[in-house]
Formats: sequence, structure tokens, C-alpha cells
Amino acid sequence: MKKVLVILLIAGICISTVFASGQGDSSGDKQIKIGMSVLELANPFFVALTNAAKKAAEENGVELIINDPKQKVEKQVQALETFIASEVDAIIVTSIDPAAINPLVKQAKEKGIVVVCHTTKLDSYDVWVAADEYDMGYTLGLQAGKWIEEKLNGRAEVGILNYDIIPQVINRKKGIIDGIHKFAPEAEIVGDATAGSPTDGMAVAETFLQIHPDMKVICGINDGGALGAYEAVKAAGKDSDDFFIGGIDAVPEAISKIKQGGIYRASVDQAPQIAGKKCVELAIQAINDESFKEDYLQELIPVNASNIMNY
Repeated sequence: MKKVLVILLIAGICISTVFASGQGDSSGDKQIKIGMSVLELANPFFVALTNAAKKAAEENGVELIINDPKQKVEKQVQALETFIASEVDAIIVTSIDPAAINPLVKQAKEKGIVVVCHTTKLDSYDVWVAADEYDMGYTLGLQAGKWIEEKLNGRAEVGILNYDIIPQVINRKKGIIDGIHKFAPEAEIVGDATAGSPTDGMAVAETFLQIHPDMKVICGINDGGALGAYEAVKAAGKDSDDFFIGGIDAVPEAISKIKQGGIYRASVDQAPQIAGKKCVELAIQAINDESFKEDYLQELIPVNASNIMNY
């Protein structure tokens, strides 16, 4: 049986294990073991992703070891080293820093471990599960741009919550900006700072509002940062009827805010529940030398007041 490295980089060295009863459904002689590392479990998206992966592992009789590196590259490196040393069959990884992770992926592949990359492609892999980064951003940007066109007469000062430390996510930011300018070419990007968690999003938004008190639009590359911005805008008493906050991932907290009809106006559903399930299922197929899809791109759905009751 070919060993598989399924890598899902998070951030942190905290590791939890899901033990499933029974054998991996096609392994024949021993239970399949998969190591998974994401960016951080403080992000609601990765909570949903790993919960789905746990469920898929249990359903398939697979042992799943989950690592939370808390966005610390060194902790993710340590986790992958541990996965390789313990001879997992697969590693699922959402890479924090591809340059640091690529050498470990090479080691894993040399040991016959299959690699499943989530979001960020690495130099070598067996499976890639992701949504197109630019399209994700563009889908949010179109919603923000339409809001600016209809509610703000086509003009607005805009703040962007980025995550430029991951190269691929820069394309997501570019998509947001291009989407905004599709409907509102005169909108001005006056703030652009890193914020991928609620804590960082709140801090960055507070600074945005202090420097640009007329800002009316904040878009985040994920819902985590955008939810923090929501709290900052509310605390500043700037939650007016024409303020727009939007993010990406359609996490439960964001869905709840959109349903409330306040300033959190939009998100983009890239279905972390489906992605988590697919990461595990494709890893199992690769481990068992079955036919599998090497590149799996997820469908993107804009989420706003027009369809929020579907969630």
C-alpha cells in the first residue's frame, strides 16, 4: 500500500487525534492514518473544515491526527516532521509558508506518503483541493462594488483586510479589488493591512476608522478578519445603514450576521464542509491506488440578503 502524505497546514503545534473504530475501508490489513495541519483553529473556516474531515475519517474507519500550528511556521514544520516520523499514510496541509514546507513534502513523497494540499499548491503533491483564489475575491468584490454603486453613488473609501503572507492569497485580494472596480471604478482603496483572525481584524479596522473616518466599506479575504472588523465598526458607532462589511468562507458566525440584516452584508461560500470531506476521501483513494481527481476545484456561491435564507 502506498503511503500518503496529506498535508493541511494550519498554525500551531497542538495536535488532536480522532480514532475511528474499524479498519480503513480498503486498506485490508491495518487502519489508515492521516495527519492534517491547517492554518489555525481560531479561524471559523478551519473549524468547519476539520470537523468535516473528522466526520469523513470516522465514516471511513481512518485515524485522523489534527495539528493546529496557530499560524506559526515552526510549529507546522514540527508537526509535519512528526507525521513523517510516525509513518502516516497521508498528510493534508494548508501551508503557512510553502518555502518551509516544500522540503518536508519532498521527504514525505520519498517515503511513499501521499500529499494532499489544501488551498496552497506545493512543488510536489498528489491531490490539490481548493477554490480559485482570484475568483473567490472577485465574487466578494462584485457584491461590494454593487453596494457602492447602489448605496454610495459609486464612490467610497474602502479598507482591505489581506493575508499577503501566503502568496496565493494575494490573488484573492486582487480579485476583491477588481470586483469592486467592476461596478464602482471610482471607489478608492485607502486601507490595506493583514488581518486573518477576528482579533487582528478588529485591531486593523480600528486603525482604518481612525485614519479614514469616512470609510464605508471593509472587505476581508476571509470571514475571520471581517467579523473582527464588524465588532470594531459597531464599537465606534459607525454601523450606519450604508456601511458594508463582507468576507469569504460563509462561516456560521458570518451567516448569522447577514441574517440579522446589519452591516455584515456578504460572504462567499466555498463549502469548507465539502472541502474537508474531499481532502480525506481523496487521500484514501490515493493511499489505496484507486482512481482519483488530482485537482479538485470547489464551486463558489455569493451569499447576501438575496439568498441568505438558503443557509
